[in-house]
Amino acid sequence: MTTDHLVLALAAPDKAEREVAEDALTQLGPAALPALMEHVRDAASPVGPEALLAVLRRSGAPVFQPVLDTLLGAAPGRATWRALRVFTGLGAAALADYTDALTHEDPAVRRAAVLAIRECGADGLAVAEHVLPLLGDPDAEVRSTAVRSLSRWGTAVVPLLQAVRHAGPGAARAGALEALAEIGGEDVLSARDMAALERLVRIKLPEDLPSPVVCCFLSWIAVSTGDQNGVMDLLGLSAPHPVPFAAGVLAADLDSHAGLDENPLDQYRRVFVTPELAGWTLVVGSWCDPSSAEREAEVLEACVRLSARYGQAQAYSHSAQHDGSAVLVAEQGTVVWRFAYIPGEDTRHLELGAPLPYEQRRRTALALPSLAAGHLLTEEDEDEWEWELLELAPGLSAELSLDPRSIDASTLARGTGVLALTEYGRRLSSPPGALRL
Repeated sequence: MTTDHLVLALAAPDKAEREVAEDALTQLGPAALPALMEHVRDAASPVGPEALLAVLRRSGAPVFQPVLDTLLGAAPGRATWRALRVFTGLGAAALADYTDALTHEDPAVRRAAVLAIRECGADGLAVAEHVLPLLGDPDAEVRSTAVRSLSRWGTAVVPLLQAVRHAGPGAARAGALEALAEIGGEDVLSARDMAALERLVRIKLPEDLPSPVVCCFLSWIAVSTGDQNGVMDLLGLSAPHPVPFAAGVLAADLDSHAGLDENPLDQYRRVFVTPELAGWTLVVGSWCDPSSAEREAEVLEACVRLSARYGQAQAYSHSAQHDGSAVLVAEQGTVVWRFAYIPGEDTRHLELGAPLPYEQRRRTALALPSLAAGHLLTEEDEDEWEWELLELAPGLSAELSLDPRSIDASTLARGTGVLALTEYGRRLSSPPGALRL
């Protein structure tokens, strides 16, 4: 059996055949490398990168340089992806080579080396000094990869990053600041750095314009007022920091993913409070979700109090992944309608009030019968109505107040948006993460 046949056998359906081929290729050592590299760079090869790596990791031959040469010569597209996957997967045995590659003349290699060091599970403190200079790399993607890697290594590298902020090199200072913010936020930033961030925000605010509020998991409260301070005071929000509109939206988006980690309450620590938008103030963040098990009672009470003062208050949640939608409408201190549709979950306990004219008109448009109070989803409904319910929050908000996704530079705005802490933020501290300016 030729070497090429042995490599192809790595993709055989039979496990025993694959294992025999892997053993044979490992025993061939350097003689197998040319055939292996052909399949690394061949986008049409049936042999996946993991199968190729299984041999390369076991090989006693020097494999780093052949893999690097293959990466440099790979055609753009899938071939480059395959070569990159093999290059970054050689493991801790190649750590010294990866460290040397951090100074390679090709920025794609420098970036790949950072990814590889991160992937091989290297001790962050041991390798961080080698990665630190790349925070000031002339290539933006290399800089960004270095920031993400140092952020992932966590608190162990904070002193190194703080030293860069204090003593340079100057080109790396901005990246060090971003990494520090990602690791620990205000808790690891010096007073000088916080002041620098605030100055940058002040510079950007005079030209700031509204932009679409788009999040993977979007929750918000809409209040019919421009009294931003009054809304924050009534909701018990504190420590407001002015931010550009897009930065506030991105912070809310990032925070909404925090509920997927070990502490589901992390997603409730902070909200973005918009400036007045066409007569409405929006409070954006998972803390506003009217269907959240931890927050549903508090959100209802908040909307009742807000509507008693300002006339109208509405809470919404909407998943861009079609995981569900929820609405709560309060007027003059009374809940008019609360409803949630989350596929696979029983949300009947959330239903209060009666369907609104909006839902009835949408039913009519879809040639479906009218709804009785408390029955927004029936067994006879067609799939199209379930899809309608998944878009209920943005659809209803567009009629009653503002669809956040439709906000843009033409939306009439007055004031400045702020990031503010909730009671969770005061208890758990501000969320980490760099403010994208």
